[in-house]
Amino acid sequence: MLGVFDSGFGGLTVLKGIREKCPDISITYLGDSARTPYGNRSRDTVTKYTKECCEELFKRGCNLILLACNTASADTLRELQQNWLPSLKDSKSKNIIGVVRPLAEEAVSISKTGRIGVVGTRGTIESGAYEDEINNLNKDAQIIQKACPLLVPLVEEGWIGKPETNRILRFYLSSIKSFNPDVLILGCTHYEAMHDLFQKKAGKRCNVLHTPSVISRKLIDYMEQHPEYEIKKGGETRFLTTGNPDRFSEMGSVFYGEKISNIERIC
Repeated sequence: MLGVFDSGFGGLTVLKGIREKCPDISITYLGDSARTPYGNRSRDTVTKYTKECCEELFKRGCNLILLACNTASADTLRELQQNWLPSLKDSKSKNIIGVVRPLAEEAVSISKTGRIGVVGTRGTIESGAYEDEINNLNKDAQIIQKACPLLVPLVEEGWIGKPETNRILRFYLSSIKSFNPDVLILGCTHYEAMHDLFQKKAGKRCNVLHTPSVISRKLIDYMEQHPEYEIKKGGETRFLTTGNPDRFSEMGSVFYGEKISNIERIC
């Protein structure tokens, strides 16, 4: 079974993309909505929370876990892969992967100028994860990054179409636009809810990556290359949350694009 983990709701956009391209596999989604957001937390805290949630997904029968959360992918993926996974029973049949590498690969592959922008939470930007991955793929790439800490609460409060949100986004993107990138990475799954607005503000010459499409396509390639993780068939989708199931259903349905029900709360 495939596990998809996010600090809250944004990863449901990625789950939706995966489900559209892989309708036959069974997936368990875990949103740590009781402790969201992760963006302003310390690396040690993000590592602790992410490890706890991955442990739960492994117990539920997941062999492969996708960290749909950019902050978790940036802050803790390497620690979990190198130091925690090897200590687990049957570790060779389990793995944890993230979203930073595939998005960086896509940006480098389609950029014609080598000028790439990245927006994300404070934690993701300060980690330097996207910058490192892009430079590993293209040492000549030029990168500009911008932390946008106000956007997650604005999305969750339903303020996407408000004038205030337009002004804040215009402010965040002012330095990005001056840099004139031809690719922009949305380094936070919440930002996908504002994808059209990002594209409008970034301009026609800048390709704003659609995270769900990129991640789902690259995940399919990864699973085909690694059959040892034995992803269960059946098309079942299970939803787990550490928070209030009613709140998860209400907010999660906005990100997922359809009604979410039968949500299990875990401690």
